[in-house]
Order: sequence, then structure tokens, then C-alpha cells
Amino acid sequence: MKKRRIAVIGLGNLGRSCAEALLADPALALAGVVRRSPAPLDWLGDIPVVGHVAELNEVDAALLCVPPDRVLGMANELLQRRLPVVECARLHGDAFLAHKAEMQRVARLRKTPAVVGAGCDPGILSLFRNQFALLIPHGHTRSSLHVGTSLHHSLAAEGIEGVGKALATELKAQDGRLQRYVYVELEPGADAAAVEQAIRQDPLYLDEETLVFPVESVATLEETNRGLVLERHAAASDAGHAALLLEARFNETELAARMMLAAARALPQLQAGAYSLDDLPARVLWGEQGASAEREWM
Repeated sequence: MKKRRIAVIGLGNLGRSCAEALLADPALALAGVVRRSPAPLDWLGDIPVVGHVAELNEVDAALLCVPPDRVLGMANELLQRRLPVVECARLHGDAFLAHKAEMQRVARLRKTPAVVGAGCDPGILSLFRNQFALLIPHGHTRSSLHVGTSLHHSLAAEGIEGVGKALATELKAQDGRLQRYVYVELEPGADAAAVEQAIRQDPLYLDEETLVFPVESVATLEETNRGLVLERHAAASDAGHAALLLEARFNETELAARMMLAAARALPQLQAGAYSLDDLPARVLWGEQGASAEREWM
């Protein structure tokens, strides 16, 4: 069976993880990478690196690994080309539903499928939260999430003049406020104060308090994985006092990349429209391995 060819749009931490996962996938192939500065990369071998998806040959779908504010515009352009897309914009609640509705409108108009929110969170963690609530319908969910690499804000910071590499994490202050920590590896001669001001004034960082820290090596910071404790407890009135617990440690970027590849495997079985992971049965996420997966895991 011929492998389906997938393009990766954007080559930040997530884009690189998606490209590496595609190179190792038995059912999918990396058609090429689209980035702002197209140039051959040694670790990609003869895989093309281009400035626009139109420069690639035989592309069956695209993985959008770009900042959230670029997802809709990029998805619209790709869907106009009748190119199915998978994205993982970090949106939740009403913001996610509004985003999905707009993607639904565009995808149906272009008669092409798209999978939205197919990353880590939203994504695989959303599925766990949903299943926990399904099994314990009356209760509350609590999650403790340790800091780790941000999928999109790191890429945005790397677009600031003077920044070589960046790592963005989020923490809750003692008063409950969400703070964003941005660690930057400066280019030679860069002005740290000017870089900090530029990051704080970027629209993507205006919604939360942002602290900027110059570091010698972002790669050293990236070695730390993310930890999660997800708990679901039944309401006090529930006589069964049921409780579910998921404890996990993982590399968020790699997990998001694997989820995006799973969504890409599902695309050939989908009608035109936008789908979240909640819309998709696990079997279609396995693609052609669906039957064997059902046999093994049921």
C-alpha cells in the first residue's frame, strides 16, 4: 500500500517532532516541510524544505504546526486547495467551539475534512477528561500539570529579532494568576532588554503576565518532561464514592505530534467538515491498523 504523503507546516519544536515522527511512521510519509526560511536541513536528508506548500509534490494532507493566530488563515488557504488539515490550536471551552465552528464552515465549503484540537491539550488529555466524566458523571475533575514546553508560544518568541531559540512555559502564581515564563537563547550581540520588551509587546503574550529570562542553552531546559496528575472524584452525594486517577509523565511536544499523526491517519475515512477528537472513534485514529488494534485492545 502506498504511503500517504503528509506536509508539515512550521518547523518549531512541534513541527520538528511531527517531521521526525513521520520519518519513522510505517503508514505515512513526510512529503516536505514548509517554513519561513526554506533551506535544506541535514537531518531531513533529501526531504524538501520550501516556502509554500504549492512547491511540494503529491501532498495528501498537512499538519499545521504554527501559532494559534495563524491557524485559521493557513487552514483556509490549504482547504481552498482541497488539502485536508490537522491542527492543534491551544483553545478551550467557548473559544474552542467558536474556532471549530469556523473551521467547519470553511471545510464544508471546500468539501474537505479537517481535524481540530488534535494535540496534547486540547487533544489526548481532553479525551481522558471526557472519559473520566463519562464514567463519573456527577463529580469534579482536578488536574495538576507541571510546567513543560509550550507548543506554540515558543515558536512565536523565536520570531522576535535577537532570539535564537526560545522555550515558553506556564505556571500558576500563589494567588492563582497564570504567568508565562519565556526562556530565550539570545543571538550574538542581541540586546536582552530590547528582546524582553519586544516579547512582552507581542499580541500573543498580552493576555497573561510574561516573564522573560535569557539563558545559555534552551536545549538543556527542553530535556525536562511534563508531569500530570488527573483526578475525577464522585460528588459527595454519590454513595459509591468512585474515583479515577491518571498519573503520567511525558514529553508534551512528542505526545502532540503522535496525536496529530493519528488524526492524519483518520482523514481518508472522514467526510467534509471539521472534527474534534471527540467526534472520532479510536478505530479510525489507527487508520489501516484499526482492525488489529481492536483485536488487541478490546
